[in-house]
Amino acid sequence: MTLLTAAATIYAVLAAVDGDLIGALGLGAGAVFLGHLIGLCVRMWWRPRRRNASPEPAAGGVLFRYSGWTYYWAASFLVLMVLALLLGGLSFWSAGDGPVSIVVAVLASAAALLFSWALVRLFYGGLGWLRLTPDGLEHHGPGFTHRLPWSSVTDVAAAKAGESPLILVLPTASDTVDVTFALPTRVKARKDLLLPSMAIRGMWLADDPAVVYHTLCHYHVNPEHRVELSTGAAIDRVRQRRFLLR
Repeated sequence: MTLLTAAATIYAVLAAVDGDLIGALGLGAGAVFLGHLIGLCVRMWWRPRRRNASPEPAAGGVLFRYSGWTYYWAASFLVLMVLALLLGGLSFWSAGDGPVSIVVAVLASAAALLFSWALVRLFYGGLGWLRLTPDGLEHHGPGFTHRLPWSSVTDVAAAKAGESPLILVLPTASDTVDVTFALPTRVKARKDLLLPSMAIRGMWLADDPAVVYHTLCHYHVNPEHRVELSTGAAIDRVRQRRFLLR
């Protein structure tokens, strides 16, 4: 895919030099699309380790924010998909080449509508975060908020979703799932949330997922330390990596 992006860029420049502006725009648009697809894939499967953790105090707890760069790559890919589908559908509709052109245009428009809905759900409710308080956890992701008290947590596990790190906070089986959605949603349709567990995907976190995982493990196995989550002591502990893991 990287080679295709490089080739599209080179041919776009050559087309512009030869005076073929339409060809240059088409190849340039393809290069931009492929470049953003590569950026999204890299963000999903490769996470640079951050030397300094950056938790913040927030509403009586400690806050780990989602990465703005992940939102950028995801949103730009969705926007480019919507534009590509709309332009493709419009070109088929304008061609007027019988029923086939009409069917393709309608299908492309329907797909563009689905990608537009995904874009709305991505940003509706604001950027995501994970908040730890003395009482429990609150995870706000794209279009949802999941709450879990410490008394319900049975384990914190490190896993993977494909090649991307995944943190699973496992609750007791008898507890009610406390999750709300920013938009009308069927819970069964959101299989990506891995309910009733609280699933925190490393690709979204601004901090190193390993730091967030060790923080959760520490306060799970050391309940006597949870009171410090409402003070600056917890932030100092996280930044200094003073985790007591049993």
